[in-house]
Amino acid sequence: MSFKDTIKLNIRNQQFSLLPQKALFWADNEYLILSDLHLGKTGHFRKSGIAAPGSANLKNLDRLSKLIDSTEPEKLFVLGDLFHSSANREWFQFEKWRQIYPDLNILLVSGNHDQLHDSFYQSANIDVTNRYVFDDFLFVHDSADMKEEISRTIVSGHIHPGVKLKGKGRQKLRLPCFSVSDREIVLPAFGEFTGLHLIQPGRHRQIFPIVENRVISLESTTE
Repeated sequence: MSFKDTIKLNIRNQQFSLLPQKALFWADNEYLILSDLHLGKTGHFRKSGIAAPGSANLKNLDRLSKLIDSTEPEKLFVLGDLFHSSANREWFQFEKWRQIYPDLNILLVSGNHDQLHDSFYQSANIDVTNRYVFDDFLFVHDSADMKEEISRTIVSGHIHPGVKLKGKGRQKLRLPCFSVSDREIVLPAFGEFTGLHLIQPGRHRQIFPIVENRVISLESTTE
C-alpha cells in the first residue's frame, strides 16, 4: 500500500505512515489507527442548547469511509472517544454506517468519553478494552498514566495535539499534528469538531503538522 502526501517512519523496525486524514497506518500489519472521533458531540451540544453543526457527524463518517476504502485495513484501532456522550440519534447513524463494513474488525481502546453501555458496542460488533499490547507497542487513550512504561512505544490520542505556525504576513495557523518520539506516538483527533491542544517540538520529539491535506515535518528544537 502506497500513500501520497504522507510521512513514513520506521519505529522499532516497524513501518508507519502518518496520513493527512489524521490517522496512522501500520504497514507491517495493515492496521489503521485513529483516535478521538467524538461522534455524537454535536448532537450532545445541540441538546444542551449550544449551537453546533448538524452535519458534522455524517461528515466524519464519510471521511472514515473514504479512508477505509483507500487503505483496506485488516483491523481498525480507535484509541478512545469514539462516541462523545450518552446515546443519541448520531449513535444510530454510526450503527447504520457499521452495516457497510460488517466484516471489519474494530477495536476500541476506551477513552474518558466512552460511557455507553456495553450492549451498544456489542450491537455494533466492536471489541472494547482499556489498553492493548501488541509486540513492542502499547495502545491507550491517554498516555499520562503510562509514563512508567519504558519497554514499549506508547500510541495514544486524547490531547488533540496541535501546533501554531506563522503564515504569510502576520497570519498564524493552528493546525492538527502528530507528535512522535521513540517512546510515544500521539495522534491528532480524527473528529472535526474537537479543538486543539497546542504543543511544541522538543529535544526528543518531532511534530508533524497537517497542512492542506498533506503531512509535513518540523525540525526538532531543544526544549
